[in-house]
Amino acid sequence: MLLLFDVGNTHTVAGFTEDGTNFVKWRLATHKFETEDELFVILKSLLDNNKITFSHIDSVVIASVVPPVNYIFQRFSEKYLGIKNLWVEASDGLGIKWNVKNPTEIGADRVANVLGAAKMCDDAIILDCGTAITIDVLMAGCYEGGAILPGLMTAAHSLFEKTAKLPQIDLYTPKNCVGKDTAENIRIGIVRGTAHALNGLVEEVKNCFKNKPTIFLTGGQSKILETLIQCDLKDADLTLKGMYIYWQKKCTSCS
Repeated sequence: MLLLFDVGNTHTVAGFTEDGTNFVKWRLATHKFETEDELFVILKSLLDNNKITFSHIDSVVIASVVPPVNYIFQRFSEKYLGIKNLWVEASDGLGIKWNVKNPTEIGADRVANVLGAAKMCDDAIILDCGTAITIDVLMAGCYEGGAILPGLMTAAHSLFEKTAKLPQIDLYTPKNCVGKDTAENIRIGIVRGTAHALNGLVEEVKNCFKNKPTIFLTGGQSKILETLIQCDLKDADLTLKGMYIYWQKKCTSCS
């Protein structure tokens, strides 16, 4: 059984899988634990409730975009599992050509998303909505790059912190395009505005290539945007699936 950690700036998804298709998973606050022992206590309680033990774990795969916490996961695996982690990164031997200036700059989550999408099609545009929103472009099996936007909550917090009178609000999909109060104004601007930006960028990308890409939507905030985004596939587990594929490819290349 594989233990997968998708470590994001706000949340960490811990997932268990045997086949790369079905996952037992939990979302944890990334900064809730500060040591490997705290991470162990949290995971053990979750595992016990699902009748999974640490002895079931054969490998640990990590896609992290938060370098300051990486040592926690490293120590956890070594101390409690006796396993060396496999860290996701853009590299050769994955069946993808990384057509960018510096592949090492590509976020591990984005690498996993590309691998997950490439399993299903050769041409894809992947929208991952989290603390930051990333757009990744895969054409004819070649990663062509992408774009990064502020995430929904990031934009909301920025308005709250940088303005004197605008309140902090909860976010959900607004039904109207014209707000009748301040909260609705902010919600429309952030949610609908971001959706229009994403749809517009996707159209520009599609116009740059002759291929007809499949549009994927994933990420923790994707539920808020899903009715406003023009996409073909919604897959909340795309990153975890890509991490499993990364493990498969790396294990094959080493054997």
